[in-house]
Amino acid sequence: MHLGSDNNITNIFDKHYALQCPHCNAKANITAISFPKYELVKRFSLKEIGIVYRCDACNKPIFLKFDIPPQSKDNNPFQISDTYYEIERHRENFELNYLPDIVKDDFKEALDCYSNQCFNAFASMCRRTIQSAADELGAKGKDKVQHQLNELKELAGIDDETYEILKQIIITGHDGTHPHLPKLSKERAQVLLELIKDVLYQFFVRKAKIQESVELRKEQIENNKKEK
Repeated sequence: MHLGSDNNITNIFDKHYALQCPHCNAKANITAISFPKYELVKRFSLKEIGIVYRCDACNKPIFLKFDIPPQSKDNNPFQISDTYYEIERHRENFELNYLPDIVKDDFKEALDCYSNQCFNAFASMCRRTIQSAADELGAKGKDKVQHQLNELKELAGIDDETYEILKQIIITGHDGTHPHLPKLSKERAQVLLELIKDVLYQFFVRKAKIQESVELRKEQIENNKKEK
């Protein structure tokens, strides 16, 4: 993309992106609706610019940031990177209402950290979430989590380095706020997120849903008896 001195934004407008909306959470196309002016970019020698888009699903504004690669001061037009940074990110979904309160509070905060791309804070909150879950599960809680981690390594083909980082964060690491926890990249944070979601689902959500089904079945049987 580029921005010329005539402020013709056709090429920017015609550049299409699709992402998961931070407002409605739908995977949708977005349309550019507000653009920077060439003279202001040049006057302030901006190295980054923001463009406002609208979600084609819910019509809410979405803010994206773009880099302006190094170029001649007299360059016309300014080249704009095609790679964007999301200022607001969608929040990951999870059935939090099935979690014990202490686990729910910790994991909700972990999801907030992940959505804001604070991946090291996310790792710390995942560690705290696992500690809370292990307390709820009793003395064998950490053994169960270790089993889930081993299973994920086999099923997803996680490389040894990533596996050791995840293991240190959620199993053998220090307290959740300890500075010796390994730093986490975006890619490894995604793997950690799926692992924690799977652990919490298996230990809490699945069990609660099965119990709900049993109770509904009992209720239906009782209603059928009354009708007879």
